Amino acid sequence: MGAHADDELLQTWIDGWSACRGYEPHRDGRSTSVLLTDQQNQTEHFLFEPTTERFLELASETRQDPGRVLTVVTNRMQELIDAARPLHVHVTDRQQSLMSVDMRGQDVEDPRVPSDDFTLERSSEGACRSVTVHAGGELAARGSVSVVGDYAVYDRIVTEEGYRRRGLGSYVMRALTAAVLEDDITTGLLMASADGRALYAFLGWQNLADVFVIRG
Repeated sequence: MGAHADDELLQTWIDGWSACRGYEPHRDGRSTSVLLTDQQNQTEHFLFEPTTERFLELASETRQDPGRVLTVVTNRMQELIDAARPLHVHVTDRQQSLMSVDMRGQDVEDPRVPSDDFTLERSSEGACRSVTVHAGGELAARGSVSVVGDYAVYDRIVTEEGYRRRGLGSYVMRALTAAVLEDDITTGLLMASADGRALYAFLGWQNLADVFVIRG
């Protein structure tokens, strides 16, 4: 059975994402907030399918604070954005997606590098495993994945500009998958950017909810 988007699933993603970035999530009853210690100590607040009233409350607070980010996971994106128009909030991104994949049946073997030009390095710290791909001494691609219960949360799957369209995104995803399947993982989770959605869809990932971002 596939994953179902709900607040608990979002919390799982937040925990896994935070584990690889060194963040500490805080839940206060209204939202989950994370201090972005590597981004000038901005604070990002997360909401899943909020009521319009709760969303407008948090959006208003975000508008007044330049150090604050509000990320909303919803299937009512346009409805909520329209409701916030009188606040004149700054919507900076409306093309992300919360996505999942059934990990059962995924390839557990290490994938073959796309060409002999590339080398793979692995590292791990706590629940987070990372891979980097180099071409000579130059970074070509990278990515991380963390384990939260029976979920694998993927993060920062990046191919550098000069190495795109050479299969490295798929290679990094498969290398990370091979690294976590020994942990009896059942479901993969990630927050996809507009650029990444096509790759993940090609690899069998399903869209669960839309994501948009408001900044102060």
